[in-house]
Amino acid sequence: MTLCLLGALRAHADNHDGGAVRVEVESPEVLPHLPAAVEVAAYRIALEAVNNAQRHADARRCRVDLTLDEVAGSLCVEITDDGKGLGEDRGTGVGLSSMRERAAELGGSFEIDAVALGGTRVRACLPCGPEDGAGENLLESQAEEV
Repeated sequence: MTLCLLGALRAHADNHDGGAVRVEVESPEVLPHLPAAVEVAAYRIALEAVNNAQRHADARRCRVDLTLDEVAGSLCVEITDDGKGLGEDRGTGVGLSSMRERAAELGGSFEIDAVALGGTRVRACLPCGPEDGAGENLLESQAEEV
């Protein structure tokens, strides 16, 4: 059985129940059909950010939000945690580099910053509209799902 992006993220979050970090996944009820490369990149970015929250930030909670930017034709994945935040000497590790590269390979954006009350926010927006040749228009594929 194969899982879609949302199913795979929820399965990963369920595996964290009772662990050091509680992971929540928020998303629209139904995601449109997404190009495989976008699903893989979003999944890997989310997992790396959750792992960083657990390993490096001593976070207790981590939230993965998936949103569709229909105007831009992109999927945005945002991961926030309540950990100790970004240290000034954090450097650029392999995990941060790989997340940034995954987004860049698809022509997307990647940013990481501190959350005002503590913690870290990772955000990647991955194009999946017709202009990148990766798939059909998000609005059209959503209409077909309904």
